[in-house]
Amino acid sequence: MNRITAIICVFALIAVPCISHDAQGANDDAVWLYEVMPAGSFEAVTIFNANSVKINLKNYYLDDGEGTVRFTSDLFIDAKQCVTIASAAPEPWFTGRTVYLFGTYGIVAKSFILADAGDEVALKKASNNQAIDTFVYGNGDTKAQGWKGDAFGRIPAGKMAVRSSAFDTDTANDWSISVIGRTGETATSSGQYDSMVTPFVFPDSRGDPVFRALEKAKTEVLISVYLLDHREIVSLLMMLLSKGVTVVILLEGSPAGGVPDTEIRYMTALHEKGASIFIMKGNGVYKRYDLNHSKYAVIDSGTTVITSENWREGSFNGNRGWGAVVDDREYSEYMRKIFLADCDPSRYDVFPLKEIYPSAAPISVPSYNMRTGQDHEAFPASVRPVLSPDFSFEHLKKEMLSASDRIYAEQMSIQYAWTDISMQSPVSWSLTAAGNGVDVRILADVTFDTDNGGANNYTAVSVINGTNGLQARTINGSDTFGLTHNKGVIIDDTVWVSSINWSNAAFTNNREVAVQISSKDVADYFASYFLLDWGDDAEMHLIVDVRGGVAGEATVLDASSSSFPAGTMFGWDLNGDGIVDRTGIKIAAALPEGTHCCALIATDGSGVMYVYEFTVTVHSKDNNSDLFEPYIKYAPILAIMLAIFAAAVIRRMRGRYG
Repeated sequence: MNRITAIICVFALIAVPCISHDAQGANDDAVWLYEVMPAGSFEAVTIFNANSVKINLKNYYLDDGEGTVRFTSDLFIDAKQCVTIASAAPEPWFTGRTVYLFGTYGIVAKSFILADAGDEVALKKASNNQAIDTFVYGNGDTKAQGWKGDAFGRIPAGKMAVRSSAFDTDTANDWSISVIGRTGETATSSGQYDSMVTPFVFPDSRGDPVFRALEKAKTEVLISVYLLDHREIVSLLMMLLSKGVTVVILLEGSPAGGVPDTEIRYMTALHEKGASIFIMKGNGVYKRYDLNHSKYAVIDSGTTVITSENWREGSFNGNRGWGAVVDDREYSEYMRKIFLADCDPSRYDVFPLKEIYPSAAPISVPSYNMRTGQDHEAFPASVRPVLSPDFSFEHLKKEMLSASDRIYAEQMSIQYAWTDISMQSPVSWSLTAAGNGVDVRILADVTFDTDNGGANNYTAVSVINGTNGLQARTINGSDTFGLTHNKGVIIDDTVWVSSINWSNAAFTNNREVAVQISSKDVADYFASYFLLDWGDDAEMHLIVDVRGGVAGEATVLDASSSSFPAGTMFGWDLNGDGIVDRTGIKIAAALPEGTHCCALIATDGSGVMYVYEFTVTVHSKDNNSDLFEPYIKYAPILAIMLAIFAAAVIRRMRGRYG
């Protein structure tokens, strides 16, 4: 179960078939569809009784437009409880509930088959065939009785649509995707803890605080991380194992680009020394989280380390990222509980290392040398654990919309679709805050942006920059780091150190972990690095780099090497007619063969317009001889250089032969 908002519905379904009359006072409007799982080896529908008295399912039936499920015998649902009806015996991972199958307890199904691509299912009153509640998903019929608006999205195999609203609006807004076995934490259940927090940044710290925290371990180290192949960390863990410290590691089994061979071999070496290594990986249908993307460790149930960076040498030494060491027993015990729930070997998506990689050979690991770097200052702070997919989205919304002074966000990835400000997202909340007078700045990495003009951070920044006074910039490394891999957010005097990218998957389907730290000292610490990365406001100096210039292929026009004041908007006139054809700091356009008079039009935050005119020559794909034309002007220089070289050779030959 992902989350339940104000609905008290437990998974241990205790409804028992019995013979009785329906309780008096039941309200048909308070009997709802609660879960729908159409795809897989079995189908399941859960019905929730929101009444304060029990109801008899004999008075209702299910209808998918082509078939029905009727209850020919008494089957009661107690008040505030659920019952699940399934087409066949569920898979073993479908646990924590009592399930009634078609053909048992008087449950009669006739042509009731939920289509994977989309369908509609209605709970109807048997006495008048009127829909009490309806759910439409995928390509189902949105005109079905009891439904309003667009259909809910398609439901993948192994997942289910779950009612996530305390109110029944008969729309897709009442529903969300979830998976059996997910934790159901909330901002309330996660709690808030008074702690000592040591903030640090990558690559400046080289990860020293991570090593210092691990070096102090006496009894137990629990690590949940997307990728781990940092040789020094593995060496340190080997040393801890030799001292009798318990080491348990949970890794993602399907990271982007595949599991590195070095990680497999390092983990094999740790396994052979006594560490317990587990892999979270789908079994073909079932996986609780799309990715285990978290990056944290719990040490001796008293210290927790949270980072934005994967535990790799390149990440620690080359990326811009944030981290925090939190010293507090209650907070650590909470995070330990989350780790043990995620790393539960009885789950059907958690596998021991050797079950996945039975023949992997260990890699040689050198002895560990204690870190001797400079100590980092710790500050008193109030901290709150934040989890995806449990409640991170709603909680970030609440925090951002309550900002009064500043929001600084440094992000590796911003989902371009969220530039549609009608959508609820961190982008729309940022724009709302900016409109309320908050100093909002968003810094987005463009290291991996391609030159195809697609939907990426370049274009996302160009769309939102300047709107409501919001400032947005791109960053492509610096003198001290390469990739900006950070996912940090500063909101007034609180800061999120986080693994959560600004994407729908990160908030709703991945296991992600953040810590919200309330401390002016800690927030100012990270703000100083943010502003350093942000850079000074610059005077307008426009530069256009042109790449391509072949008919039938994209020509890339890139102004990202320009210097310009914050809030500058960019437009491109591709026809010399004074009309802006495209917007964004970098675009790709398919231009016809010939010479084009173009202009870059930059408008600063105060509305002053700057125009940079240039020409683009596009050559035939079959005849690229003209490509050498730009270099003809260098021919005289080349001729002089060749003459000097020839004279030198002749002089040397004369000297050699007298």
